[in-house]
Amino acid sequence: MARAVVLLGPAGSGKSTVGTELGRLGLAWRDWEPRLLEAWGDRQQFLANKEAALAALHAEIRTFIDSAESAAVLESTGLSDREFLDELQREQPGTLFVRLDVSEVEALRRAAGRPQGGHLADDLEANRAVWRAFATHVAPNRRVDLVIDTESVGPAEAALTILGRLREPV
Repeated sequence: MARAVVLLGPAGSGKSTVGTELGRLGLAWRDWEPRLLEAWGDRQQFLANKEAALAALHAEIRTFIDSAESAAVLESTGLSDREFLDELQREQPGTLFVRLDVSEVEALRRAAGRPQGGHLADDLEANRAVWRAFATHVAPNRRVDLVIDTESVGPAEAALTILGRLREPV
């Protein structure tokens, strides 16, 4: 079974951008947000069906990890997925948890500049709330193997750093 990489960060931290770069370098990468939007329509529908939506998503992610020929790259804020990530840490030894740090100002600037309709939250105040919840609940409490400041490190360099860490003996 391939190792997994979990990219943790709030909206605008660079999870999808770094994930795309890791996919370009040969890791198994899938952006799950379009899948959620396809299945649930929008943020309100997703939230109204959150328990079922997350259960279905987590089942798909487990299948993705198990079938990947290389390390599977996942992204999460670590908020709604907290229990799933705890299980992953227990059940998938060698999973690499990478926290992508970004200031609130920069995260909101990035979120404001991305195309509308491709994410569960396009609203800047919703993104601000997620950034603050991440900073309060996830960043200080989730054990990670690597922290990358995406304001000072670009996506290509971040991906190479992660790839190098993956190649280290467990």
